Amino acid sequence: MISGRIPINCVCHSPCLELSYFEQGAGEALVLIHGLGANADSWRHQVDALSVNYRVIAMDLRGHGQSGYRADEPLTIRTLATDVMALIKNFGIEQAHFCGISLGGMIALEIFVRYGLQVQSLILADTAAFFPPPQARQELLAYFDRLNMAEWGQVMARRVLRRGAPEELRQELAQMLAANRRASYRQGLVAAFEGDYRWVLPQIELPTLILVGEEDQATPFGYAQYLQKNIKDSVLQVISQAGHSANLENPGEFNWRVCAHLKHYGNLEPRSQAPSQKTGARV
Repeated sequence: MISGRIPINCVCHSPCLELSYFEQGAGEALVLIHGLGANADSWRHQVDALSVNYRVIAMDLRGHGQSGYRADEPLTIRTLATDVMALIKNFGIEQAHFCGISLGGMIALEIFVRYGLQVQSLILADTAAFFPPPQARQELLAYFDRLNMAEWGQVMARRVLRRGAPEELRQELAQMLAANRRASYRQGLVAAFEGDYRWVLPQIELPTLILVGEEDQATPFGYAQYLQKNIKDSVLQVISQAGHSANLENPGEFNWRVCAHLKHYGNLEPRSQAPSQKTGARV
């Protein structure tokens, strides 16, 4: 496995910041995009398994893990998507499969919006096209503001993992969340709640796999079903014995389903043009 940090440019700064990443394997590129509060290490089971046949890249998003963060730039879905594409440009990758979980799924949708011709296929795991009305957002943010990051990590680890998940995994996730910068995490919460990709779903004509943990409470089955109904010819599959972190809770089944998707849809020319609207997130 190759790991490192690469300086990237953004709209306002050159260089902007450094992104930390893992890279392993050879072949068609598979880009793994983690969720809010996680990091590239949360994909360790996928990097090891899928790099047998694919060039797998996982990075720490801006403000996460070992990647940089700029307090003078808002952390938005658009910014995160631009960062991902700046990173793979450094690798000389012209087209890739994109697999995003939770907030990472929204980032994958934003990548389709802005860089559609570079997307070979989409894998949207435990994610949503949009979230509930502003009242729910304000209630969650108020709750977040009352807790420190260690307390928040414990609360969210209980929420996103299935009932009966191993205590070791629960504590690992709680510590991962607790290690986040408070400011960037809060901006990520706002970005997720403001993201709205309902308009773009009917324009997606790329091979799309939708995965959801059978006990996902954060983005339950109804969210995945909405994606499947509105993305033409997309496939919805449920990951057993998993909650919102299906890639960590049941990596064997998760990897098998992703591998089957990639094997079936590899080496295809993109069938979809870039969407007609400029952005899918109200940011």
